[in-house]
Amino acid sequence: MPDELPPFDDDFIAGASISEPSARQRARRRPRLPRPPRRRPARSRRGASGETMSYLKASGLVGGAVVVLGAAATGMWWLGRDDSPKPSSITLKLQSPTPSAAPSDPFAGSPAASYADGEAGIEMPAAKAMNGLTGTDVEAAYARIKRILVAADLDQATVYSGDTKPLAGALDPEEAKALPSHRAWMTAFAPGSAVAATGTVKVHGTVVPSAGKDGLTVKTDHNFVYAVHPPNRPDLVQRVIVRRSAVFTATREGGDVRVWMNESGRSAAPAPCAAKDDWIRPTFRGDPSGGGTDTNRPEDPYDMSKPPTYDNACHSVIRT
Repeated sequence: MPDELPPFDDDFIAGASISEPSARQRARRRPRLPRPPRRRPARSRRGASGETMSYLKASGLVGGAVVVLGAAATGMWWLGRDDSPKPSSITLKLQSPTPSAAPSDPFAGSPAASYADGEAGIEMPAAKAMNGLTGTDVEAAYARIKRILVAADLDQATVYSGDTKPLAGALDPEEAKALPSHRAWMTAFAPGSAVAATGTVKVHGTVVPSAGKDGLTVKTDHNFVYAVHPPNRPDLVQRVIVRRSAVFTATREGGDVRVWMNESGRSAAPAPCAAKDDWIRPTFRGDPSGGGTDTNRPEDPYDMSKPPTYDNACHSVIRT
């Protein structure tokens, strides 16, 4: 569980406002990708060394800047889902973000201080044979899934330059073609909006495998915490929490293990509610409040005890 919350006065809470996009806007944000051709996987009970992997298909979801939660995820949001497009983000407007931590340790005083650094926070389970996949197959699938998460949320070129190449190189080639119109599959700060206060990103979350329809289903849920400041204002250090949840499928087709990113949802806090694209624009102290309607339901962006609800809504947060 996260640390005890610091007290916040009414003025701070009132600084957050909420804005929900129209039905037309949501429809534009949730295009369905054409499904790649599917073949019944040729299953084998014995492992074969040296299998190559190809990866396929995703229906990435999301939109705009968002709110996040963090602590210990349940992963229950995936249960009972169908194949129809899902809403993918919740957005946040925060007028007066939490004061920045000391520049020498921008994560001090927050739950992120106890998170692992970078890739160490993406812990994959022990690889075991499952549902027609050998232990070697599963290990290869885990390696590719971790590579995708690193490329999407930790690669410096992705996060601070908006470069799509790292993630495109990790995804299946067919899936990568859709990446330019699905920027929310990545964590990318809008050009000129944020500068890294430190090269360290704090990471905490879960990876849960299970037997899928044709192979292995892997559900991931992580908080990525960045320390940033506006250009030329290193004194305004702000933590930004991005929650990334995704569903992957690994199957064996012929001699290959294929990994597909079936779902990807993202939320970020603090950021404006009125974002019209998938760039993240952090809110810093002194930023104007902008539009939106306050729901009076402030949330803790570190609390991952509840499953994410990427409903295109906008919620206030109590801390960053």
